Amino acid sequence: MIYLQNTQEAQVVYVPRSDGSRPSGDLVFIAKSTIDLAVEINQTVTDLQTSDLYFNLAIELPAGLPDGEYEYTLSSEGDTLSTGLLVVGDYSKPNEYDKNITYEQYETE
Repeated sequence: MIYLQNTQEAQVVYVPRSDGSRPSGDLVFIAKSTIDLAVEINQTVTDLQTSDLYFNLAIELPAGLPDGEYEYTLSSEGDTLSTGLLVVGDYSKPNEYDKNITYEQYETE
């Protein structure tokens, strides 16, 4: 799972790599909304090649992107290299509905 702040500045992202190979061609980072499956992010990125375990990328989010969860896919020349969940915004603690329930026990005669 990847967490990003909702800002238009470039952010460093470490995307898990399934193997240590170096893909040929351009890397494309795509993120789709989990609600309506609309593609919200579609950009070509460059791997800084600092690790064999992760792709080290710089992602710039588009203006007006709503906070929420997105499915991301990192691919190169049609081959999927990594998929997962991307969370945009501050999701520190969700609100929960807590209703106090009281039970009354009756005695039998």
